[in-house]
Formats: sequence, C-alpha cells, structure tokens
Amino acid sequence: MEQVEFHHELWRNDTEDERGQLGLEYRAKMEITDVLPPPNHENRQVLVMAGTYMLLFLLGTSGNVAVLTTIYHVARSNRGSLDNTLIYVIVLSCVDFGVCVSLPFTVIDQILGFWMFGTVICKLHAVLENFGKILSSLIITVMSIDRYVSVCHSQRKWLRSRRLAITILTGLAFYAMITLCPFLWSFRARELVLFEKETAPLKLTRMTIEKCTMVNISSFIFTLFTIYLFIFCYCFPLSLVTFFYAKLLKRLRQHARRFKSSRIPLMRISLYTLAVACLYFLCWTPFWLATVYAVYLEYAGDKNSDVPPIFVYFMYFIHALPFTNSAINWILYGALNGQLQVRTMSNNSNSLTNLAEPFGMTSTVQKHQEGETIQKGKDVSFFSCK
Repeated sequence: MEQVEFHHELWRNDTEDERGQLGLEYRAKMEITDVLPPPNHENRQVLVMAGTYMLLFLLGTSGNVAVLTTIYHVARSNRGSLDNTLIYVIVLSCVDFGVCVSLPFTVIDQILGFWMFGTVICKLHAVLENFGKILSSLIITVMSIDRYVSVCHSQRKWLRSRRLAITILTGLAFYAMITLCPFLWSFRARELVLFEKETAPLKLTRMTIEKCTMVNISSFIFTLFTIYLFIFCYCFPLSLVTFFYAKLLKRLRQHARRFKSSRIPLMRISLYTLAVACLYFLCWTPFWLATVYAVYLEYAGDKNSDVPPIFVYFMYFIHALPFTNSAINWILYGALNGQLQVRTMSNNSNSLTNLAEPFGMTSTVQKHQEGETIQKGKDVSFFSCK
C-alpha cells in the first residue's frame, strides 16, 4: 500500500522538478544490490590479446633489466667512459620498462571486463603507459641529432658533453609531463551502470563496473589533443630523424671505401641507433594512422555501421605494436652497448670481453684484442659534414 500511495502522490504533482525530487526520494529508500558481469575468460579474442601482452611483459621487463644491469657493471668498471648515447639508452630502457610494467593491469582489465584497482592506480597506469610512449619519440630524436654531431661536428666537444645530455633529457621529461598533464589528470576509475532492474518492492539490482577512463573532457578537446600529439610527437620527430640520419649515412657512405668497418665502431654505432629509430617508427606508424582514421570516423564516418570481426582483430594487432616496440628494444640496446664498449677497449679490454659476451660481441672484441686497437677520441676526426 505504501508503494501505491507513493506512486499516486508522485503523479499528482504537475511540475517535472517535483516529480524528479520525489523520484530521488523513492530511490533513496530502495535497497540497491550491485553485481558484477561475468568475466571474459571464454572470449577467444580477449585470451589471445591477454596472452600476447603477458608474453611482451615478460620479454620486455627481463630484457630491459638485463640491459640496465650490464650497463651498471660497465659504468662501474669503466669510470668516466659513459658515452652520451649510452646515457640515452639508459633512459630509453627505463622508459620501456615502465611501459611493460603497465601491461599486467591491462591484461587483468581485459579478462575481468572491469577495472579493479581504483583511481590512484588508474592514474599511475596512465602515466606509465602514455608518458613513456611520448618520451621515447623525443629521446630517439635527440639520439639522431647526437649521432649527427658526433660524426659531422666532432670538434665541438660541448655539444656532446654529459651535462648537456642530462639537461636535455630533464627538459624532455618535463615537456612530456606538462604536455600530458591535463590528459593524465582526467583519468580515473569511473563507475558505469550496465543494467538495473527493480526485482522487488524497494529493491534494485544493478550490474555495475568500473573502468579506467577519462572523465570531464569533451570529444572536441580530446580530438585537438590527439592531433597535437600526432604532429609534435610523431610527425615532427620523424622529420628530424629522417633529416639527420640521411645526412649522417651520406657521409658514412662516402668514407666506407677508405676505412674498414671493423676499424670504425662509430659506423656500427650510428647504424644501431638508426635501427632503434626505424623500429620505433615501424611500430608506431600503424598506431598513429589508425588513431587519425578513428578521429576522421568520429566526425565523417557512419556511426551506425557494423564493424567486421576482422577489423577488430586488426585494431587489436595495431594497439599491440607500441608495446611490442618497448618489449624488444632491449635487443638493439644490448648490441649498441657492446659497440660503445668497443670504442673504450684500449682502456679496459679485459673487462669489455666479459660484459659484451651476453650480447654476442665476443668475436668483435677478440679481433681488436689481437691488434686492431682504436684510438679513443680520434675515431671521427676524418669526418666533416657540410
């Protein structure tokens, strides 16, 4: 009787405000039971992506830790010989490690179908994933400039000073954080009601989940932010990397016939840093193209059209590429570390032999130990880029 009288009282009111107020009062009296949706552990697409992400997590974390450990021992045994390129590699390896650490949270979210870690971890997850991805492109750009300077302007020592490298890295990290700050601040664990039903008088059952997503940000602002990142964190770095490596490789090619490559580790160092840049843009180009296409569909596409299953798999694959980049970069870092140590072999060849073995550099080191020594500080004096 009480519920019937309440409904009569509700509909006797003429104004919408009064009806809404009475509706809120009625809802406040209800006993609400929240239930969770069933997990996605039987969804084949989810399981494939979860397995792939966990494989990338294990590969990336173990590999980057191995590289950082090796560099740590190299730095201890060869004090004062820490090359600028090696400093950039250390930061890149740390960034890749952070990106890979965020993967287990993504896997759990995919399998359960909801976010279970709260707002604080949600923000931390967003920082690890997005901050690292943006900073990587900036560091790779600076590495290309550093290689160009080391080969073409080797007489300008101050351009390759350790203090300048650390200052640049600090500035890039600050820029990346300031750029992403509004974007990252909007991330939080947001409650979503998927379904609700009044199962009994004054009893309401709801199916609710939490998702780590952005709130209080309009579609237009998000689109502008995406375009900004596409231009300044992809197109602009790609242009600079292409320009500086094109000039660098042109100069190296001119001197390839005059000097044997086995006597010029600088040439291989430049090629390895180029490989790092190529791998980055190879993995990120499909992601950014898909992102720009999604922005286009947001405004010009048919929102009611059905998405074919093959397209869903294709998008899963594209979104896994940036994580793949972070998970396998350490292979190139290890090889690059070995080549950098060849340059300092005249100071500590025995130490280098032990440290280069895990990355397949033993044969190269042995050749130099047999008599092909490199004069430190003079291996680039014959280069002059105009």
